Amino acid sequence: MPTQMEVEYWRNRYQRMNRERFIAANTIAVITHAITQPLDMVRIRSQMLQEGKTFMGIGYQRGWYPFQILEEIYQAGGGLKKFYSSFDAFFVRTLAYTTARVSCFAYFYDKLNKDPRRIARPDYMVFAGLAGGFVAGVATNPIDIVFNRMQVDELYPIAARRNYANLLDGLQHVSQEKALFRGAIANGLKLGAICASMTSIFDWCKENSYYFFGPHWINRLWGTAVAVSLGTLVSVPLDMVRTRLHTMKKLPNGLMPYQGTLDCINKIIKYECNTKYSSNFGSFYAGAQAYWVRLFLICYLSQFLLDFYHANHFDQEFWQPARFQYQTGIDYDVHDPFTDAFNKRLVATYVGIGGLGAAHPSGKEGLVII
Repeated sequence: MPTQMEVEYWRNRYQRMNRERFIAANTIAVITHAITQPLDMVRIRSQMLQEGKTFMGIGYQRGWYPFQILEEIYQAGGGLKKFYSSFDAFFVRTLAYTTARVSCFAYFYDKLNKDPRRIARPDYMVFAGLAGGFVAGVATNPIDIVFNRMQVDELYPIAARRNYANLLDGLQHVSQEKALFRGAIANGLKLGAICASMTSIFDWCKENSYYFFGPHWINRLWGTAVAVSLGTLVSVPLDMVRTRLHTMKKLPNGLMPYQGTLDCINKIIKYECNTKYSSNFGSFYAGAQAYWVRLFLICYLSQFLLDFYHANHFDQEFWQPARFQYQTGIDYDVHDPFTDAFNKRLVATYVGIGGLGAAHPSGKEGLVII
């Protein structure tokens, strides 16, 4: 049996935020978010264009097609730079979002999972995702509200635009409005819904599909697709509410159109989802197409970047004791943190470049002993 000191060392190593995890998570996030940022612009503008309209149809929000919006933004001039609104705001938002999400999830996961040699139960994973995501969403709300306003500013008439020069300028203006945490509850619930819904279902899909498909790349593909679909289903309505609260302006009577998260939900249901006007609850899912594609690309690309990270030995030991360290599905090794580093080194050394060859039926032919 390990001593308490050894257990605490491995808890800190695998279950809490550390330098290695900070670098890896933020590097992957900056790369994937930079690639998919244009889709985020399409998502938030689709949500803004839906405001005040009834929703007719199932797949699209009354004529506002995602790729049409993407094309119109590009043709308006400004090149690709326009999709990023402000590079400093994009960069800070990505780092803050990723660091807060991983740190908070790791904190609650560590509190629930006392033994680092075991993986937490699915319900513990859900609770850690919900609690960690909520705290992270509330903490990063001031940065999100500035970045969201910068993305939709061009939709307003010139006289009504906010024209934030950069992130710091936006934070100063929002602070003067006393709105730094406006929409923070919706933002926290949205992020918590993503973390709670996607974490366990992805592992479950990969584990079960392995027995049907064997060590095949389809396990990762369909597991990611299912997880992203569930994450989109539960988080887009909250994302819609968050966007409305972040970007709203005072009405002519001096009052805000929404008084809070619940008031926003009630008004969307009353005026945009009313079946009396042949409308439906699809109003909450405006921009969901771009949202799904972006979330899928982030999750899928992140896994390959993590493969590259492990295969090139940028880490001395496993940075997370997950059951699935390979694209091929289940790793049948018993995941004991005291031996994982050694096993990883053996796999990478003896089965060829990248450490994936052993899963192939003819993998023995590619064995190289150094």
